[in-house]
Amino acid sequence: MNIDEVRRRLWEQSQAHRRHRESSLPLFPTNPYGGRIRNLMDLIHNPTWIAAACERVLKRSRGKAAGVDGVTAHRFAQSLEYRLEQLRLELKRGTYRPLPLRRVEIPKANGKMRQLGIPCLRDKIVQEAIRMALEPIFEVEFHDSSYGFRPNRSTHHAVARCRYLALTGFTWVIEGDVKACFDEISHKAILRCIKEKVIDNKFLALIQLLLKAGVEIDGVVHPTTKGVPQGGVASPLLANIVLNKLDWFIHSKGFHGKDSNRRWARGLSNVRFSRYADDWCVCLTRASRKQVERLRDEIRDFLRKVCGLELSADKTRITHVRDGYDFLGFNIQVGVGRSGRLVPRLRVGRKAITRIQARLGEVLRYCPMSVSISVRLDDASAVIRGWSNYFKIAHNFPKVAHRLDHKAYWIAAKAICQKNDISTAQCLRRHVFHNTIGVHEDHTLVRFQDTDSTFYYPAPEPYQPGCPQPYPEDDEWEASFVYPDRPRPGSGDLKWKALVRDGFQCRHCAVAVTSKTSQADHIEPVNRFANLAMANDLNNIQTLCLRCHKLKTKGDI
Repeated sequence: MNIDEVRRRLWEQSQAHRRHRESSLPLFPTNPYGGRIRNLMDLIHNPTWIAAACERVLKRSRGKAAGVDGVTAHRFAQSLEYRLEQLRLELKRGTYRPLPLRRVEIPKANGKMRQLGIPCLRDKIVQEAIRMALEPIFEVEFHDSSYGFRPNRSTHHAVARCRYLALTGFTWVIEGDVKACFDEISHKAILRCIKEKVIDNKFLALIQLLLKAGVEIDGVVHPTTKGVPQGGVASPLLANIVLNKLDWFIHSKGFHGKDSNRRWARGLSNVRFSRYADDWCVCLTRASRKQVERLRDEIRDFLRKVCGLELSADKTRITHVRDGYDFLGFNIQVGVGRSGRLVPRLRVGRKAITRIQARLGEVLRYCPMSVSISVRLDDASAVIRGWSNYFKIAHNFPKVAHRLDHKAYWIAAKAICQKNDISTAQCLRRHVFHNTIGVHEDHTLVRFQDTDSTFYYPAPEPYQPGCPQPYPEDDEWEASFVYPDRPRPGSGDLKWKALVRDGFQCRHCAVAVTSKTSQADHIEPVNRFANLAMANDLNNIQTLCLRCHKLKTKGDI
């Protein structure tokens, strides 16, 4: 079976069904459900299809938390063929029953806790198989102004859409916030929306089993009567399927094409929107505040009736673009430009700046003392790269990056002083390299300013069925909760000191190595010393390449 060809045919069949549904005329009435997709369950338990789903899940689940059964990706891969065949037979015979989710709480930016539902690895594979089948079917139905968890689309596209609307004269903004969207979404609404495109009772029953799997809290399984788990592979797609109804409802409130031109010529109001998952904003032009409030009430009633969701009364606000509003961490505001015209400005939000400073403090300073400076710098550099790549489209990014580099520099300096018990002057003499700080000139803290600004972001490419589609939010596609592993005390610093001393060469075969292609090896085993500090003496550390280190471990060297 060719997976890409099957997905292309599902997309074409779904597109034909949409044309058939929209071509109904009073003279020739048609059945809107006549061309629905059939026999999807036969696809789910196909050996090639489920093997492809398993490959994708194992690739994303390396090092991540296991479900209630405790089976990790490494353990599952050891008996891959047997476990996968057992899962396929259960799906084919109808005896498959998903295990309950594992409840994990992680802190949110506002200080509250986000409740994740971690499925077992076998359930992730089933969800991935379902997602692979449903994605090309519903990509035909999704609105162009929806950007969350879709191929070739990202948060930058959603923010760029809001900036374009502000540039074209949309002044009033409804900042929408759905109260606990993933936790409160109706199961009936999910199944009802899927039934509009799929006619397969076994496939629908499988989705219902996954929705009703329950959640385990302190060893007690609680039933789930609503919501989709935050952490499930198919959860973002199922939420998009239901919220797509909201997209087309807002679309119906606006005017498009020639009608839009007529209303613009007559000075009448119009509506546009941008949505990323459960975060959305509706923009209106040439409208009064009463009209905006009336539309907000209509959206609230529609969500309650069709999706089983409620708008958050505290967080749903009506603002003017001159006052500015926050969307996905950015602040969008219209101001007077150099030419005297009103232009939209995209800035880094204040909350985002506060959070990155707190995050750098957690990674560099407020961590166990056993964590070496090298490990802390690596973690902080990863945080800086991710934050910079996200906010590099903001107009004030160079100015903010310069200020944050100053903050990160001194946070790292204080961490080094505290770790090595040295003064600030000693730290600056030993650890400053080319306007940044580190343990070696080749191992320094990455700067925010090293990321180039990108003020222009291209429009999303159209969905191409049968081709691999990149997901920019791959880390957010499923739960990325991992257990914190403490590195060996001082291992990072010792490794760099040994690398510098050995001239970045393997002590056994003299091949050139880097920090990623080498290991810091104890010449004499640790168990021959009285304590770990004696074993970690630099004279007992040597640099070996990965091959030589593996051979030494086996006793061949």
